[in-house]
Amino acid sequence: MADIKMDYNLLNDAKKDLKDLAENLIPSMDDDVFMNLGEGGASDELGSSEMSSAVSTLHGNASGTMGKAKKGLNALSDSFGSVGEAFLQFDAEIAQGMQSTNSNLALSNYYREKADWDHLQENPDDCLEENWVLDHAPSFCSAEDPGDAPPLDQSIVTDRGNVNTHLTVDDEGNVTKEETTVTYDGKTYTSVTSYSDGGNTMVTDSTYPDGSTVHNDTKIDADGGSHSVSTSTDADGNKDVTDSTVKGDGSGTQTVTDSDGVVREYTRGPDDWRGTSQEWKETPESIEENGPDDSEGGDDDNNGDVTNPDDYPAWTGSKL
Repeated sequence: MADIKMDYNLLNDAKKDLKDLAENLIPSMDDDVFMNLGEGGASDELGSSEMSSAVSTLHGNASGTMGKAKKGLNALSDSFGSVGEAFLQFDAEIAQGMQSTNSNLALSNYYREKADWDHLQENPDDCLEENWVLDHAPSFCSAEDPGDAPPLDQSIVTDRGNVNTHLTVDDEGNVTKEETTVTYDGKTYTSVTSYSDGGNTMVTDSTYPDGSTVHNDTKIDADGGSHSVSTSTDADGNKDVTDSTVKGDGSGTQTVTDSDGVVREYTRGPDDWRGTSQEWKETPESIEENGPDDSEGGDDDNNGDVTNPDDYPAWTGSKL
C-alpha cells in the first residue's frame, strides 16, 4: 500500500489564498462607475444607447461569471480547509500527548535530582572515599542543585505555532492537573485533565479548532480495569456519548449513543497473549435492532467489527 503524506501547511495556505482570491475578484464589479454604466442608463456618458446597452450586457455577464467564480473558489477553499483542519486536529492531539508526557518526565526527573541533592547536603561524609560501601562513590555524590522551583511549564515554539503545557501539583508533588494549549496558524486546541482519588480518577476536557469538544470521565479500578464515559459535541451542538467498562483482563462492554438517540452496544474479549486489546464488536442484538453501522469506522460489512478510534478512551496524564 502506498504511503500517504499530507502537508496541512499547504492545505491551510491554499485555503487562505483561495479566500483572498475570491474576495479580490468582485471589487471591480462593484466599482461605482462600472455599476452606474452597467445599469444601462448612461447613454449620455457613453455617447449612444447602443454603447450603453453593450456595457450593460458586459456588466451583467461579468458579474454573473465572477459571482460563480467566487462561489466556486470559496467552496474549493472550504474543501482544502476541512482536510487541513482534520489533519491539524489529529496532530494537535498527538502533540498534546507528547508534550504532556515530556512535562511529567521533566517533573519526575526534577524530583529525583532534588532528592539526590538534598541527600548530599545532609550526608556529605558519605561521599568520602573511606566511607564508600562499594569501590566507587554513590551516585548522589555527583548531584547538582536543580533549584527550588519544579518545572511546571514546558513549551515548544515553531515558526507557525507552539505547544504549551502547565502542570499543577499538590503538596506531595503529585500532578493534579495538566493544561495544554496547541496553537497553529491561528487555530487553537486545548486539553485540560484533572486528577483525583490518588490519580485513579481522570476528567479531561478538550476543545478543537472547529469548536467541537470532548469531555471524558474515567475511573481506574483496583484490578486495572476502568469505566469511562466520553461525550463528543460537534460545532453544531450534536452529541455522541460512549460509555465503556473494561475489566482487568481487557474484556469489556460499550454503549454508544449518537446524536439521533440511536444506541449501539459492543463487546470485546480479553487481551491476547501480547497484551494487545481486542476490537470492539457490535452485538447481534444491537445489529438486529439498529441495522448495520455504516458510519465511519463502524461495522460497514455487518461482521460486527468496530474500528472507530473514538471508541477507545485516551489518557495522556500519569501519576508520579
